[in-house]
Amino acid sequence: MSWSAFSGIVGRDHFAEADMNKRTLERAAVIGIGIGLFALDWAAKALAERSLVFGAEPIPSPIPFISWYLSYNEGYHYIFGALGPYRWIAGASLVLASGMVAYLLRWAGQMDADAPARKVVLAMATLLVGALSNPVEILLRGHATDFFRVRGFPWTANLCDQYVNLIVYALTPILLVMVWRGLDKPRQQASHPQVVEQATTEDQS
Repeated sequence: MSWSAFSGIVGRDHFAEADMNKRTLERAAVIGIGIGLFALDWAAKALAERSLVFGAEPIPSPIPFISWYLSYNEGYHYIFGALGPYRWIAGASLVLASGMVAYLLRWAGQMDADAPARKVVLAMATLLVGALSNPVEILLRGHATDFFRVRGFPWTANLCDQYVNLIVYALTPILLVMVWRGLDKPRQQASHPQVVEQATTEDQS
């Protein structure tokens, strides 16, 4: 094997290692930012419990269509009604969401670094980590703390609910369109084909 061929192989391994390190950092960023969203939801709930009175009249907020209102959801969904064994459902949701985070991170790792759909998948994984806040609170406290109402909607909500809404009503449709258009193509096996090709050619000569 010539020196040029050896250098090409080493260069290929170097680029592969750099790519792997970059993707590891991205996964760490997803988890870190997601934990930040999780903590933000808990901090907002704690502030609401200190500032609002349970069951009192809604208080107008600086945002015209939002009012502050403290309530505790102990097992009711605005579409499905009473949910039954709330802690069991929360536990199942926690396991399912954690598995979805792992799947999304794996899927993003299989995409080309420049694939547009990859950013959407990473954003979904980040929001899903933050959305674990409600299931964890239900498991620990037996309820989810809601603290604001949006005009036109009869139920109260929290930040965690908005993470889920972003995933379901914004990112999921965008991702489906991107997948339909082929914007989630897997990355090429050889990240730098010109280096590999040059090394192979010189080795044969």
